[in-house]
Amino acid sequence: MIRVALSHDIDRTEKTYQFFTKPTRALFQGRFKAFILLLKTFFHFENYWTFDDIISIESNFNVKSTFFFLNESIKFSLKKPKSFVLAFGRYNILSPKITNLIKWLDKNGWEIGVHGSYNSFQNVNLLKHEKEVLEKIVGHEVIGVRQHYLNLIDKTWENQNLAGFKYDSSYGSTKLTGFLNNKTTPFNPLKNTFTVFPLVIMDTCFMENENRWNDLDLYLDICEKENAILVVNFHNHVFNENEFPGFRDAYIKIIEICKKRNAVFNTISEYYHNKG
Repeated sequence: MIRVALSHDIDRTEKTYQFFTKPTRALFQGRFKAFILLLKTFFHFENYWTFDDIISIESNFNVKSTFFFLNESIKFSLKKPKSFVLAFGRYNILSPKITNLIKWLDKNGWEIGVHGSYNSFQNVNLLKHEKEVLEKIVGHEVIGVRQHYLNLIDKTWENQNLAGFKYDSSYGSTKLTGFLNNKTTPFNPLKNTFTVFPLVIMDTCFMENENRWNDLDLYLDICEKENAILVVNFHNHVFNENEFPGFRDAYIKIIEICKKRNAVFNTISEYYHNKG
């Protein structure tokens, strides 16, 4: 049996600094069509609000996914240039628009998880806070986490466990697809019930892989033989076709290929509770 878990890291819901960087990059790279398309969206601040599209796609296939929501606490500082990307333009998880979305997804069968903020991988109190905030929104326990930028150190899983999480899905690569260090099946690093679900496919890594469709078949073979789970992560912003041409179609094709191979689709929490 092939098992699949679809997921989405929600980093941004609006375009911000990328208004300036992406058109400029496209122009200097000679991608004039992309430059014009990006300029056309210059004053449209909700191009990353793609949730209706994601919901529609998954509903058409009768599948549900896990949405990891970010509550970034880093403040912008002129002395720390990196903080510009991390802090500027982040959504407020407590805004009515975001909380209504989270509640609707949760009520209608999608899973809600914490997308641990940039520094939370090394701060148990920050993890606890972000978990509690999200739990107040949905009105029940939140058991899953994936760290922003897939940040992990030796103590991260221990911190997540102490914060009350039941599983993590940060174990993967930001550059390549596949099973990191050949760890194919969910594992228990703390020798208790805390479970790590390896991340296999992330959107940009997948699209930059020229052999992506052959590799997908190989990953599905591994899942079938070793009882592994194909965990897929497509950020919400890549469903913007103007800026990420082909990503949306690739997501659909992944689901179609898995369906043709009679894959079972569940949220990550469902796999955690069912243990299979």
